[in-house]
Amino acid sequence: MIQSIRAKIILTFAALVVLNLAAGFWAIYNVYTMGTTVGTIVRDNYRSVVATENIVKSLERKESFLRFAADTETDADKSRDSVYQESKELLLYWVDQAVIGLNLPSQFGLRDSLQSAYREYARQTDEVYAAISNGAHAEARRRFAAELRPASETMRSICYRLFEVNQEAMTSAESRTHSLANQTAFGTLIASVIALALSVLATAWLMKSVITPAEELTETVKRIGRGRLDLKIDVHSDDEIGQLSREFNKMTERLHQFEQMNIDRILSEKRKSEAIVESISDGMIVTDARLAVIHLNRVARDLFGVSRPEPEGKALPNVIKDGRIVSLLSDYAATGQPPAQRQKPLSFDRGDTVLYYRPRVSRIHDAEGNVFGLLLVLQDVTQFEELDRMKSDFIATLSHEFRTPVTSISMSVDILGREILGALNDRQKELVESAKQDSQRLAKLARELLQLSRLEAGRVELREEHLDIGALVRAAVRSLLVQFQDKGVLLETDIEEALPSLVGDEQQISSVITNLASNALRFTGAGGTVTVRVRQDRDSLVIAVEDTGQGIPRTHLDDIFDKFVQVKRSAESTPGSVGLGLAIAKEVVELYGGKIWAESELGHGSTFTVRLPVHSAHTTSATEPLP
Repeated sequence: MIQSIRAKIILTFAALVVLNLAAGFWAIYNVYTMGTTVGTIVRDNYRSVVATENIVKSLERKESFLRFAADTETDADKSRDSVYQESKELLLYWVDQAVIGLNLPSQFGLRDSLQSAYREYARQTDEVYAAISNGAHAEARRRFAAELRPASETMRSICYRLFEVNQEAMTSAESRTHSLANQTAFGTLIASVIALALSVLATAWLMKSVITPAEELTETVKRIGRGRLDLKIDVHSDDEIGQLSREFNKMTERLHQFEQMNIDRILSEKRKSEAIVESISDGMIVTDARLAVIHLNRVARDLFGVSRPEPEGKALPNVIKDGRIVSLLSDYAATGQPPAQRQKPLSFDRGDTVLYYRPRVSRIHDAEGNVFGLLLVLQDVTQFEELDRMKSDFIATLSHEFRTPVTSISMSVDILGREILGALNDRQKELVESAKQDSQRLAKLARELLQLSRLEAGRVELREEHLDIGALVRAAVRSLLVQFQDKGVLLETDIEEALPSLVGDEQQISSVITNLASNALRFTGAGGTVTVRVRQDRDSLVIAVEDTGQGIPRTHLDDIFDKFVQVKRSAESTPGSVGLGLAIAKEVVELYGGKIWAESELGHGSTFTVRLPVHSAHTTSATEPLP
């Protein structure tokens, strides 16, 4: 029995090659035999037919020559002898060609008759020509009519008979040719059918011996790969597939033993991991890539009111009804963009207590680096929010209390500066002016602190007016023209025509524009340009303040809108500024549902952009007006 796949394949293909070669050689032999037979028959009969036709023509030409010579009583000459000799040789040539084709036993009598008739005819023609050459023309004419003519007729009759024999031979050859062709076709067909049948049998044997066991092995290996380690591969042969099957069975048996041995350890580690996750104080939500819940820890279950049993496998919207969480994970799954680092914490009301959690979203990858899940961590920042609220309240209280003495000091300094209480010398005037500037800086700081604290606390009353944004921008920058002229900086506006009206508080919107323009002036040197552009973008108004100043490092673009942050060199100083202007502008813009951001490159200036919805109006429950 064949034990090797290689041997099986070689034997099968060798058998197929031998069968095809045998069938091919058989067909070639039959075609060659038929072609040779047909060629021989056609060649011999064609030669005989041509020779017979030329014999008849030669007889006619020779008789015409002798009749003309006998009737013309002229002396013999060499040219006539040459013509007679050539006709004699030509006739002999064609008689020999006709005789060559008569090679069958049934044609031997006709061949002898033709040769005998030719000899008699040649003798008669020689005697007639001899009489003509001797001048006995009357004798020549007599012999021509009495002896040569009958001999010529005998030759013709034999030629006609030869025509009939050739026709019969060609008819017989056609019949034999058809018979041979039929035999060849039938034999080739039989040989091809036998070769095809044996090829099919050999292929079926090869498939049964090699391909079918290989397919069964492949299917069983796939099922084992999906975790069915209890399966066994059936061994039907001792070839390479059989050896592979036996080794694979041994491997799966060892894997099955290993799995049984380690399952308790895996379960133990799983319980440890779950205990660790449950003990974490932050809420954790784990989903797969399709937002089906995989796990919620204790904090997340308590936060969203999810009771056991575990909602594993359920869609996230069916488990957590909070649209903010569903939207957060859905957006991250669709875009891959995590929430902004400075996003405000999510608030959750729990009776008299408000809890704050900052969301952090990340992907979970497997060993191959493929994303198979999402992790949302809700970091508890309640205590930090409380501290920030207490700080804001403290600053608001401090600023409010700070305004009264600062206002009193400013009034006193102003009275002294006007010399209402008496004349001042130059040194006293310098001190009073310095005290006045310091009191103004303190008043501005107190005003900004109070404004920011109220904005953060939501205790702001914003008027809702239909504003002409073009006129508002022009009025806002007009108040800064003197400062720009004093520094030598060009101030330009680029405002689109027919802009829609904006619903908002004129004072607050104007303060945002003034703040951004003043900030641009602060960091733009003499000879530079500040441009305020206003345009409409779908359902929003976009206000951009561009400058040609020194620019802002990219590392600070996300920080400049924070409180008490200033990006400046140590040699620079801005009276009364502690880094609250951009923070206040950001709070005001976000109150209207807008967005503010900065773009900059060192040495190439900066662009601060504000996007405000056209038809949005903000209403607060506060009744406290801004200072």
